[in-house]
Amino acid sequence: MKKTTLGKTLMRRSLKAVLLLPFLLCAAWLLKMVYFPAFEAEKAIEAAMMPAEEPDVFNAILQRPDVSVGGHFHMIDAWVLEKDPRPPLCATCHGTYPHGKEKKVRSMLNFHTGFVACSVCHSRIGPEQKNIHFTWIDRRTGDIRAQVEGSYGKYLAKIYPVEMTPGGPEHIFEPVDPKAAMQFLKVKDQYSPDQIAQAKIKLHEHISPKPVFCSDCHRKDGYLDFKKLGFPQQRINHLNSTEVVGMIEKYKTFYLPTEIDFGAHERRN
Repeated sequence: MKKTTLGKTLMRRSLKAVLLLPFLLCAAWLLKMVYFPAFEAEKAIEAAMMPAEEPDVFNAILQRPDVSVGGHFHMIDAWVLEKDPRPPLCATCHGTYPHGKEKKVRSMLNFHTGFVACSVCHSRIGPEQKNIHFTWIDRRTGDIRAQVEGSYGKYLAKIYPVEMTPGGPEHIFEPVDPKAAMQFLKVKDQYSPDQIAQAKIKLHEHISPKPVFCSDCHRKDGYLDFKKLGFPQQRINHLNSTEVVGMIEKYKTFYLPTEIDFGAHERRN
């Protein structure tokens, strides 16, 4: 009899514990929310930051072979400062980084001198000049190259206009006569300022008054035929994008925060 009563008592207590457990858990959760809200917020943030399962479209992109070349996006000093073994004639007088008037775009224009010769932009080749085309010239040997070697942004060749003469070999098109330029450098110290100005006009008579600008090249069917120059289609799409060109053409004034505008303090005083 005692065993039966004891069994019933244990059964009733177990049933009560089972029924009370959800209420106890709910009460504990409410206490945590009321007295420890920061802990719950941290858990919610962690859950939100957990990477979601990638859709199939992204998996497909990741499985494609990446044709772009990795490495530094910005050029490191060792490469930028490396002396060009065969610089264009213009660099003799104007230097390696000749663009200085337009402060807004000078760094971008000077960057181009690493892989584009001055004559590409400053001697605009018209469609009627069918005997002149653009190709790569080896920076070490001066030979015409169909293929370009080197890593991203570090080309061992430079784009030049090349002239085809009837019955003769191709040669680099020079808008300025090299012999005349060298002769001028020898005697210019003997000239007056007016004579120097006249000599410069004569030397630059084949230089276009309006050079090729960013939007002339960086667009579909632009001044340079990127496909003919050997660029892959992915790179051509990047070159034809309008983000950089739009920034240069649309934004006339650039503002710097006063914390890094070192002349702001002097202007205020």
